[in-house]
Amino acid sequence: MRRDCSFVTALGRLHLAWTAEGICGLRFDEGLLEHEAKDAPAWVLEAIRRLLAHLAGQPQDLAAIPLDLSELTPFQLQVVEVLRTTRPGQTLSYGDVALRLGRPGAARAVGQAVKANPILLLVPCHRVVAAKGPGGWSAFGTPERKARLLALEGFTGG
Repeated sequence: MRRDCSFVTALGRLHLAWTAEGICGLRFDEGLLEHEAKDAPAWVLEAIRRLLAHLAGQPQDLAAIPLDLSELTPFQLQVVEVLRTTRPGQTLSYGDVALRLGRPGAARAVGQAVKANPILLLVPCHRVVAAKGPGGWSAFGTPERKARLLALEGFTGG
């Protein structure tokens, strides 16, 4: 059973969804009204605590938060694995991700998989940049928010 809540962070309102297996959705969504994580398991409350602290400028280990990736395609799962191995502050281009997958011609497909990422921050799609720099961010955010997320992680590139 999928459950959800929303809460306000230093970078905007987040909507979080989870199943018994893990977080299955996390996105910025300014349109939702805040609602509590009533009767949420302790691990969900801990995930929320870590996200709030992280977005307030106190780096947290977000990789330890359990995820439910059961709705992703096999290719999306491969992209997720690459993204989750990037260090905070490290960026990759879409082409870099494709090369790591052993599919050098798949930069556009990587872009589509990144765009479809349902679990922002925990699957760090903000670390994927255009070949010429950070570029935009269509994943329920803005280029400014992407820049702030990268800055929180110590990214100093252009």
